[in-house]
Amino acid sequence: MSLPNTRTARLASWSSTLRYTDLPDAAVQRTKDLFLDWLGCTIAGRHHPAVRAIVNFAKTMGPTTGKSELVDGDLAPFSRTSPAFAALVNGAASHVVEQDDLHNRSITHPATVIFPAALAVAQDVGADGQEFITACVVGYEVGCRVGAYLGKSHYENFHSTATAGILGVAAAAAHLLKLDPAQTLSAIGTAGTQAAGLWQFLLDAAHSKQVHTGKACFDGIFAAYSARDGLLGTKDVIEGPRGMGNGLVPGKTMPEAIDADLGKDYEVLHSSFKWHASCRHTHPSVDALLALMSKKGVRFEDIDSILVPTYQAALNVLGMSGDCETVHQSKFSMGFVLAIAAKKGQAMITDFTEADLKDESIREFQRRVAMVFDREIDDAFPERWTGRVVVTTKDGREIEERTGFAKGDPEFTLTRAELETKARSLAKYGGITDGNKVEALIQRAWNLENETDLHGFVF
Repeated sequence: MSLPNTRTARLASWSSTLRYTDLPDAAVQRTKDLFLDWLGCTIAGRHHPAVRAIVNFAKTMGPTTGKSELVDGDLAPFSRTSPAFAALVNGAASHVVEQDDLHNRSITHPATVIFPAALAVAQDVGADGQEFITACVVGYEVGCRVGAYLGKSHYENFHSTATAGILGVAAAAAHLLKLDPAQTLSAIGTAGTQAAGLWQFLLDAAHSKQVHTGKACFDGIFAAYSARDGLLGTKDVIEGPRGMGNGLVPGKTMPEAIDADLGKDYEVLHSSFKWHASCRHTHPSVDALLALMSKKGVRFEDIDSILVPTYQAALNVLGMSGDCETVHQSKFSMGFVLAIAAKKGQAMITDFTEADLKDESIREFQRRVAMVFDREIDDAFPERWTGRVVVTTKDGREIEERTGFAKGDPEFTLTRAELETKARSLAKYGGITDGNKVEALIQRAWNLENETDLHGFVF
């Protein structure tokens, strides 16, 4: 069957025909880094109320046996189910603690949708490590390119991880199912018509963020499996006259992002790791503040106020969390996150607690942080997420610090030793006490391309 001459069709064809031997070693190694990072995030988020509710739904609605595993081993005897329900649970859990990756240009968190879906499907079909890695690269490529196409005006209203991510899930699952280009295009079309994810949840500390990632996994898997069995999806869901670009983007799209230079560079190489356990929009400012405090010897109690010039997307997202009713919501407040960083010298996963929500010194500091729009920083976004803080001290000094890249960006990436440290910390936060099991999973991740059976990535 011939494909239409569209950017979406070219992306689908490339996705369907990519092979492991096509991949540069750098893409393989970065996929393994991101996979380990995702595993840690998934187990760290397992106790969240949203995850527990989704687990109960899966137990009720999905099969209680199957080939696809839940990363949380404590859920046994409900430990295996269908790919869609396993990915639903694992995808929701991995987006709880705000430590999953961020792809700058597309403003998406691809790991939290691509890895849970691809792992579940790979377990279902018996794929090996090389097939799994290739499918994940495909998922990143499609999801991130669609996110870049939709752009930052789309992000003003929609959580791009969900809206663009579902297409990446469909493409990754289609690759593992060995669908041909036409079937892959159909899967992408069915995925796109289900794309959803609104920011309203930030206003009242709702659990929609976990729904966004879990359902992107579930619905993307549905799109691929149903395309295999003959369900037809629209052929131009991205750029068509009633497609995603025209329906979901109030401003400018970037059409060339869909198919330019396919196979010459890989989006998986451009995703950032999170070092701080907060919304990624806070990270450049956290890095700038910590650098300023270190260079100038400024202490928490010395700071009178902080002005944070930033880009519009940060103002939009971080301006919705209000007084921060929950620990999760506090990670979306610039003032609260900078207060934590200033007081504790870091903003790691164990630094955000219920006690901090009641700490008046942190709350008072939070109220003395103001964000303002900066045209230069906004013009660079989302290709570059730069940070700037202007600190006024209680003795009247005004001190400024800038950062060009956040720690974890591709230009300032985490080492494997740091990734291992982070994974151990995430596992500990998730209540895992068996250190040998954690170390064994770390080593399996580093050996992923040689794995013949992808079962057993369970804490």
